[in-house]
Amino acid sequence: MLTASLFVLFFVVCPLQTNAQNVTVSLANSQAVSNTVKEMLDEKLPPNAEARDSGNMLLDSVKKALSICDEALIKDQQIVKHTNCVAETKVWALISVGELAGQSWAKSGASRPGLFC
Repeated sequence: MLTASLFVLFFVVCPLQTNAQNVTVSLANSQAVSNTVKEMLDEKLPPNAEARDSGNMLLDSVKKALSICDEALIKDQQIVKHTNCVAETKVWALISVGELAGQSWAKSGASRPGLFC
């Protein structure tokens, strides 16, 4: 009886608990990526309405992509697949933030050297 109880504890209950913790950690990582992109947009974009609107559209796209990753994780419980999905989304988002910031600052007058001279 003791052997059967230990077997159930170590080979059934422990992996289930570990998997639940890993899913929670992966979902928290997804939320952290969303927060990072929001902070990057706030930091890098110029303070004009057009840039902020574009930034909000980009953030909405990132949140949608991350929600697709999260839904797949909840459905399949494949943590490695979710981690890769979140990492790819983060790379795509940070590249997009950089391009958007470059375009936004180029359109604003603050980037023109002769403007303040």
